[in-house]
Amino acid sequence: MLGLNVGTFIAEVVSFLLFLWLMSKFAFPPIEKILNDRRERIEGAIGEARRDREEAARLKEQFEAQIESARQEAQALIERAQRTADLQAQETIQSARQEAERLVAMAREEIDGEKREALREIRREVADLSLAIAGRVLQEELDGARQRKLVDEFLSTAESGS
Repeated sequence: MLGLNVGTFIAEVVSFLLFLWLMSKFAFPPIEKILNDRRERIEGAIGEARRDREEAARLKEQFEAQIESARQEAQALIERAQRTADLQAQETIQSARQEAERLVAMAREEIDGEKREALREIRREVADLSLAIAGRVLQEELDGARQRKLVDEFLSTAESGS
């Protein structure tokens, strides 16, 4: 049979209790402090990581908003530049049309002037030839002043008639 020695048992229980008391007095507080410090560091690191993650998310949203804003601004600038280019092109085309119309009008005026001058010259020549022919036909010789007067009358009649 196993013998249970009460004296040894009590000594072992007292020794165990003394050991627990010594451990709780001298060993457990530093171990507990180390564990608490480690827990606090871990919790602090976790909190800092959470804050860093939240800050990163906030910065990411801010960055994406800035990118979107820049993209919209760039699009607006492109549209504005396109409108300006279109407007300038229209103005250039309109200016070219007006210049072409002005040049055509000037050319027409010049042609009309030259045409009138050519008609006057032709009328003078016709009048001179007519007088020469009439003079020969009538066998009458007109002096230069009389001829010039007849030509001028003929021209003024011809110009007012046309």
